[in-house]
This record gives sequence, structure tokens and C-alpha cells, in this order.
Amino acid sequence: MKLPKAVREQFRAHGRAGGRARAKRMSPEARASVARRAAIGRWTRARFGDASFAAQALPGGELVDAGLADLAAGVESVGSLLVSLAAPRLKREGVPIPRAVMGEAEVRLYRWLEREHGELAHARYLAHLRQVESFADACSAVRLG
Repeated sequence: MKLPKAVREQFRAHGRAGGRARAKRMSPEARASVARRAAIGRWTRARFGDASFAAQALPGGELVDAGLADLAAGVESVGSLLVSLAAPRLKREGVPIPRAVMGEAEVRLYRWLEREHGELAHARYLAHLRQVESFADACSAVRLG
């Protein structure tokens, strides 16, 4: 739907003021997290044609999108640990990785999966590694730049 120019200008003016007011209420860490997530989205759109890997139907795209968002926010999750673990390969394929990756990602990811899946942790760990490897291979095939 194409909006008239006057309406778009009105949205733009209120959007900026609202964004500034929201930023004033946020902590510096939260502002930095929002800025990192926005930068990752812009870089991904410029590099791959879309702000989300899941929208491109790449294998494991949902997991990597969630991992990048969690990593930018400093949240430990299966996705953020997996992205931290695969950061060197993902960087080579052009995926925008935040500077602060999680240390000892292999051990932390395995412990996380062990708590969640018990005896199936090793199988899940290997499945996640294969999924991120498949994602990286797909990224090299679809990369625009």
C-alpha cells in the first residue's frame, strides 16, 4: 500500500520523536543492543538481499537469526552459542557477527543441550553443528556481494 507523501512525512516526524523518547528511557546497554540488532539487519539486507535469513529460506536460518539477535543482546541461548561457535566460518561467508562472541561456546552449548535433552545431547549437538554448516554453505551460494 502506497501512502501519500504527507502521511509518510507525518509518520517519519512522529517516528523520530518517539524513537528519541524511547531511547531516553532505555539503559545504555539496551540502546547498544537495539543498535547492534539494527546494524545486523541492515548489513544482512545489503549483503544477502533480505534482513532475515529465515525469509530467504536458508537451512537453519531461523536458528541463526535468533542466535544473532540473542548474541547482540548478550543473551545466552542455543542459537547464540551456536553462532559464537561457528563465528569464524560465518564471518568468512559474510554473515555479520557481533564483536562480542561467547567464550567456550562448545562446552557451554553442550552443557545447555545436556540439561535440555539429557542423553540425546550429543546427537543434538552434532545435528546443530551440521545445521550451521549447511547454513554457511548456503550463504556462500546466495551471497550477493
